Amino acid sequence: MIRNYFKIAWRNLIKNKGFSAINIGGLSVGLTVSIIISIYVFNEYSYDNFHENYDKLYRVLRIGGINDDKYLIGVTSGPFGPALENDFSESIENTVRVMPNDGLVTYKNNSFYEKKVYLADSNFFEIFSFPLKEGVKESALEKPNSVVLTQEMAAKYFGDEDPMGKILQLDDNFELTVTGIMEDLPTNSHLDFDFIVPIAIIKNYEWFNDWWNNSMLTYALIDSPKEAKYVESNLTGFMDKYFAEDFKKNDSRIDLTLQPFSEVYFNNKVRYDRITTGDNTVVKMFLIIAIFILLIASINFTNLTTARSNRRAREIGVRKVLGAIRSKLIWQFFVESLLLTSISILIAIVLVLSILPIFNSYFDLQLSINFLMPKVILMLVAFLLIVTLIAGSYPALLLSSFRPVKVLKSSLSKSSSSIFIRKGLVVFQFSVSFFLIAGTLLISNQLDFMQSKDKGFDDESVVLVRMNNSDIQRNAIAFKNRLKAEPNIISLTTTSGAPGGFHDTYSHTVEQVDGSIRLRTVFADVDYTKTFGLQIVSGRDFSKDFGTDETHAVLINETSAKNLGWTNEEAIGKNIVNTMIEDYGTRKVVGVVKDYHFSSLKDKIDPLIVTADPFSWLLAIKVNAANIKQAIAQIETQWKIIAPNYPFEYTFLDTNLDKLYRKEQQESQLFIIFSILSILIACLGSFALAAYSAEERTKEVGVRKILGSSVFAIFLLLTKDFVKIVFLAIVITSPFAYYFMNKWLQDFAYQVGVNTSIFITAAFVTVFMVLVTVSWQSIKASRNNPIDSLRYE
Repeated sequence: MIRNYFKIAWRNLIKNKGFSAINIGGLSVGLTVSIIISIYVFNEYSYDNFHENYDKLYRVLRIGGINDDKYLIGVTSGPFGPALENDFSESIENTVRVMPNDGLVTYKNNSFYEKKVYLADSNFFEIFSFPLKEGVKESALEKPNSVVLTQEMAAKYFGDEDPMGKILQLDDNFELTVTGIMEDLPTNSHLDFDFIVPIAIIKNYEWFNDWWNNSMLTYALIDSPKEAKYVESNLTGFMDKYFAEDFKKNDSRIDLTLQPFSEVYFNNKVRYDRITTGDNTVVKMFLIIAIFILLIASINFTNLTTARSNRRAREIGVRKVLGAIRSKLIWQFFVESLLLTSISILIAIVLVLSILPIFNSYFDLQLSINFLMPKVILMLVAFLLIVTLIAGSYPALLLSSFRPVKVLKSSLSKSSSSIFIRKGLVVFQFSVSFFLIAGTLLISNQLDFMQSKDKGFDDESVVLVRMNNSDIQRNAIAFKNRLKAEPNIISLTTTSGAPGGFHDTYSHTVEQVDGSIRLRTVFADVDYTKTFGLQIVSGRDFSKDFGTDETHAVLINETSAKNLGWTNEEAIGKNIVNTMIEDYGTRKVVGVVKDYHFSSLKDKIDPLIVTADPFSWLLAIKVNAANIKQAIAQIETQWKIIAPNYPFEYTFLDTNLDKLYRKEQQESQLFIIFSILSILIACLGSFALAAYSAEERTKEVGVRKILGSSVFAIFLLLTKDFVKIVFLAIVITSPFAYYFMNKWLQDFAYQVGVNTSIFITAAFVTVFMVLVTVSWQSIKASRNNPIDSLRYE
């Protein structure tokens, strides 16, 4: 019996090639999008779960803040781990510290500046389940001068040589023996490194044992959630034990909290931690989009099938007269749905394999899929069953319900309920399409707004060079003087952070202000404002004409002055002391800088202090925009004179700033793609309804033409229903779109706002696409010869 069902289904498929092609095409595209998004979602939710201790690990976070605004800080100092393990020995089984770093790695004559050099405790491979291909995980990091590297790095430095036991040099300070080779890092790890070096090599440095020098991630292994709650409830006492005097001195408090390991990847609000993070909201949003697109494609199947109900009616009537019962007819239509869905899935698999490499390359992802894996097969079977049931249920129930007497007398009447359902399904399709189009317009407007908004500083033709080695640091003044003599160098400054980059937070005491004030802080030399084109609104800039500026002067921004209760003019001459730096001394405010966006435009402008300091780790160079290549060459020449053993690397400030919004740009591009696909698939639904309407009203059109109706009048007659459907979808969807748009914008301190032009444009695009789709059927019906329509009456 099943075999006969498939035979009949195949014959119907071949007989109605156009109908089948549209059905299969819509389902294939919908399934392709759903599979790709499913791969992305699976990958996101699989982050870090390959670790055996996944459920027992917690990250130690500090709770800091800018005065009343609290936030989480992802880094701690060296003493935290051992102290927590000692004070909570009954609850914390172990701790491990991880310090993301970089450095020059050399083997023989090959030197590369590596950005993924992690320093970690010797128990790193016991707590984290990163597999070693060579070496013993318990002892690989036992000796301070050891190093474990990935297969990729082993091939890079040693080629076909056996890496084990070979010596690598890290910077000028350390010779490291290779004691282990890791399999290449899983792509779903928030820790991203190429080298693991024992943290013991830096344990004798004074800063390593300073409770306030925060530069490393600290993880605690705790056996149960109950024990974790106990530890967390006692962290206030822990901080009081080690920081009571500091809190009293600074008049500000730092607390601790434990973050479950499962939440690390999806919490992208934690500051300073330099790890890979994701956005759970975006993942959920794309998952919903995949479901909606799959529903749209399934609805097309339903509408295309029911649009042809009159053509199948006689077949059903004859089969019922010959003894076919309704249950068997239902099975027949489900088998037809199953066959079309199976073909669509096979086509979707081919499309996924073709598109995925392009998708990865364009969106900088590393997604992969093996269609032979059990969980992937299970996913495809689930898609097959779900789409078959969704797409096939209504046609099967509707078509199998036809009464043979009415069918064979050609008196099959239109059911108001079935028409309502079909139109309702199309309303849903265009509601989703309208929502995606409106969302795309909002994201694009917000990104354009952020890119065009006056940031308050000049980011064009600014080259950033990290002074990341001892040669450059020892000869920083000579290096700067050499660069200043080059003809294409306009200005340069050394700083602890460029706009869009790192800006630490320190506690300060301020003249005439009670208590301690937390200020975002940047250290820079006297050319800072000149290089970045900052505007002084009150007082003066740093100047070499004032010999004490580099030891006794600061600038503050307008927000700082306002928060401290001063006008810009009143701020000049006030004394400020950084209570967290011992030799800071008392400094005087010499100028107020006009507020500029030193952080992302997602964040509001915080109070900022710029402390004059000639020695910092980043060099920002304003170069001649007309001769950028020559300027880069001149910088590189001087670099090689000062630090010949270190590779010269640089970035552009505007490029770095663009990276701040890369995720939003990718979201916008994906929204555009999904919007186009959803509306194209939905247009197939309009095509189905147009075909159904034209078929149902063939005789009416013929009569109207005989009575003198023009082609245009008949076109309007057949088109107006679809325009009504689209407008209904827009009216229903607009409140939901408005709500979710505002919710999305909450992540941005500076917003473009949700305005009516977004809805008008989205509505116009949606209506236009529908009209283009249904016009062909409407014009075709309006131009038919009425004799052909009425010849059998």
